[in-house]
Amino acid sequence: MRPAAVLADPSYLVPEAPPAATGIAWLRSAVSRFCNGATHARRRALVEELLAGIDPGELRAPYAGHPVSRLALALGVAAPVADDVRTAAAAYQTGDAAADEAVERLVAAFGGAHDERTAARIALLVQACDATAALVERARARPVDEVLRDDPPVPATRRVAPDGEVVLVSLEGAPFGAGPRACPGREHALALVAGALR
Repeated sequence: MRPAAVLADPSYLVPEAPPAATGIAWLRSAVSRFCNGATHARRRALVEELLAGIDPGELRAPYAGHPVSRLALALGVAAPVADDVRTAAAAYQTGDAAADEAVERLVAAFGGAHDERTAARIALLVQACDATAALVERARARPVDEVLRDDPPVPATRRVAPDGEVVLVSLEGAPFGAGPRACPGREHALALVAGALR
């Protein structure tokens, strides 16, 4: 099956995260990335609502530093969070407990509630962290369209096939994904790249 077909096929699910109360395990359990069905739809709608409140034009303004610092500011957090976001991003797929303290500091920066809205705000930063920084770095040498076509910052994603096998799905030709889980922040990511390159 071709990658785009897998990404569009609702019978291919994402690996789910078990419930948790705090730390990186809580973050994984409370975001749209690691759930399916109605829970995913509700949490994705929350992410889309947050993104709708951020004008990509503002992200295109020149800035220095890590792209997540600029995105955090757009989400209403002026405190320095880039280091904690990088720590959480490194543990996002695995759930490594070494990121627990970083996640708890991010929760505090976003108001202290362990709820889906806080998780969505943190997830926007975590999921943008490495991919957007890599895209910025690669776009310093080549046009961003070429980078996305030839060297996407996120090369693959995981799905659970109908038979239960976890499969790695290439994102070649679809650097922001495809289907119902396509990245809702494409325009914002490209705006962050443009702002960094200015």
